[in-house]
Amino acid sequence: MSFAPSATDITVREVLAKLDGEFATTAKAVENGEFALWVGSGISRKAPSLGILVAAAVEYIRVMATAPATADTYLPALDEALRIAGRTRADIELDLHRPFADWALRDVIINALWNSYSRVLDIPIPDEAADFILWKAIDIRAQFAHPAPPGAAHLCIAMLVLEGAVQTIASANWDGFIEAAVQRLGGNVPGLLQVVVDPGQLRDPPGRASLLKFHGCIIHADENEVRYRRFLTGSYAQILRWPYNPDFTAMRNTVRDVATNRKSLVLGLSIQDMNLQQVFTEATAITPWPWPPDPNAPAHVFCEETIAQGQIDVLRQVYGPSYNANIAEIHRASHMRAWGEQVLIALVLKMIADKLTSLMDAALAATGKDALIAPLTQSLNVLRDLVSDGAVVDADDQSRTPAVNQGIASWSRLLSVFRSGTLQRNSDAYEPISHSTINMLPADQNAHSAKLGHLAVTLALLDHGRSSGRWSLAMPSGNALVDGVATFQADRPGAPKRPVFLVKSLPEALRLQLDGAYANDNALIIHSDDIWHQTMPKRSRRSPSSAPGRTGLVEPSHVSIGDLLRTAANVDDLHGGFAAEVLL
Repeated sequence: MSFAPSATDITVREVLAKLDGEFATTAKAVENGEFALWVGSGISRKAPSLGILVAAAVEYIRVMATAPATADTYLPALDEALRIAGRTRADIELDLHRPFADWALRDVIINALWNSYSRVLDIPIPDEAADFILWKAIDIRAQFAHPAPPGAAHLCIAMLVLEGAVQTIASANWDGFIEAAVQRLGGNVPGLLQVVVDPGQLRDPPGRASLLKFHGCIIHADENEVRYRRFLTGSYAQILRWPYNPDFTAMRNTVRDVATNRKSLVLGLSIQDMNLQQVFTEATAITPWPWPPDPNAPAHVFCEETIAQGQIDVLRQVYGPSYNANIAEIHRASHMRAWGEQVLIALVLKMIADKLTSLMDAALAATGKDALIAPLTQSLNVLRDLVSDGAVVDADDQSRTPAVNQGIASWSRLLSVFRSGTLQRNSDAYEPISHSTINMLPADQNAHSAKLGHLAVTLALLDHGRSSGRWSLAMPSGNALVDGVATFQADRPGAPKRPVFLVKSLPEALRLQLDGAYANDNALIIHSDDIWHQTMPKRSRRSPSSAPGRTGLVEPSHVSIGDLLRTAANVDDLHGGFAAEVLL
């Protein structure tokens, strides 16, 4: 008997199968900008964990409670922390004067406080501010002072933003990982992401997306304590007051509008806090979500191992009278058993493939080649799935972040060479296909004029030859321009490895030539159109380009996708013609 993989074990390819299958309407809705992302600490594994924070709080209180000058003030606070953990001072009497890290009950206490961290933050210290435990005892600024680089989930969110698929993110996280990811992949262009912590920022110029940090932001609080410290929300009392605190009125209304008018993809957020449950309840009172949602996507999708109680409470509220009669169906449609990292990577890969397919469909239909659409789309999706197999957990990093970074670099290199005939000026940036959502691509003349539909045809043809065993494809052999965007090798004894360049048209091919990209005389240049062959002097593809006997290499090969499409009667003709050209 086979069992579905857990949220941890499921592969990106298996998530893609879900997005092609039972969650196809969800994937389509995400690509069309219908979903807002609701994110919590589950996508920020490199941020300080709750265990680290509560340990810091207990250690600070312990030190102060054992110092003669402050014992009277802090011993009650220590007793309160122990009470929350289900312990008394007698349980730790022998360890009291040792660091908390060395306590025999350390792990037991941390585990007990983990799910009650908001109560720990509420421990009162006489004559100190209400947020003293967070701000001073834990020293939350120091905890977040040296953040790790953005992880796979944050990078994928940034790509979805830059591709226009995600326009709103509601975040309970204090960290700045999403902002850092958008800044890096967006080439440090300011204003791509409208970050909202203070209600006044709602009036800032809109970006490609809005990031609503409804529980505050440690980056902002560190930079401007007077303005932003009061927005940091974590204690039980703060969460209780949040729906009524005038500081949050504008944010509360905005977040409620998001819950009302956008479908919700929930990643690493349990929705246990009562203020969030109230937001979704109020949203339902304004405009209820229908069940069944067909033909549309479900209103809420949770990416978890199991649906948490807070999430079940939300489903009960949003579907109202329909919930009890359809519990199994609602839970099945609302629960994608995969963590946010795998889901976001799969969404990015599917979105890129679907955008390329849409542009390819338009290009082929415009020239009466509709019969080629289905088989080429199949090849493009085979390539997509092959790429997904590389999105595996790195043994050292314990995440898919290295694979995602490699994928971003490879794709951006390919697209930059295709569009401009050059490598990216900023090697850390991401090259989007289009800022338009898929449903708006037909109106995006820039995307169509860029011949990205023919790029999709090229990728499909290259992968069909690979999958049928005619040649192999690999990463470029190096990072220099001369190494191309991929390495091609025919499946025959002694076949050389050839750098591949995919180009839009003649200007891009000439620029590559002038910059020395074809220096090894063995390059394979695949053009979207046939202007090169119409313009450049015709020379034998097998004539030597250097002194006989010195290298034995032929001159660069130039292949025209436009010419092949024009002459191909069917997909077999196209495959055969392409193979004949690239295997010369």
